[in-house]
Amino acid sequence: MITSILRKIRDFRKDTRGTVAVETVVMWPGLFLAMLAMAVLFDAYRARSTTEKAAFAISDMLSRETAAVNHDYLNGVHSLFDQISTLRSGHDLTVSLVTWDVINRTHQLVWSHSISRDGDRDETSWDNADMLAMSQDLPTLVNGESLIVVQTQSVFSPPVIMKRWWGENWNGFPMNTLVFTRPRFVSNLAWSDA
Repeated sequence: MITSILRKIRDFRKDTRGTVAVETVVMWPGLFLAMLAMAVLFDAYRARSTTEKAAFAISDMLSRETAAVNHDYLNGVHSLFDQISTLRSGHDLTVSLVTWDVINRTHQLVWSHSISRDGDRDETSWDNADMLAMSQDLPTLVNGESLIVVQTQSVFSPPVIMKRWWGENWNGFPMNTLVFTRPRFVSNLAWSDA
């Protein structure tokens, strides 16, 4: 009796039928989740890359402007930014002109205007208190020099259902950019309320 039990155990151990099916069932969920994670990470990297490229393009476009800009111009810039960026969510765009105060050794805000995700003028434009918080991110300038600062705020939401995994508080990954450029052909980028 013991020999028959040992023989059955030995035969079971040597039997290789069905191992591919068992390995497939064990490995498939892990492989599926790994492929899904790679696709989400690739999409996030692509969205981050195109958003940064769009911010640099907008900043470069503004740095070459010789005429005064206004809200219509910023609405066009916002539309162009939406076209260049691959994010499906909207974008908040803030354009500011900053100069250097050599006496106080601080950045001074000349003007700042924002366009919200829905294309309306937004009240989230910078003020001098924001400049103090932002100063460590901006370079030191010489007296009379100015910078065009373009800040974008958007949210990356992967195409997979993340709320099911992280709950209803899931709002996506914030993707913010801060780009600064010196005006190329004029000393300051002028603002016009017209």
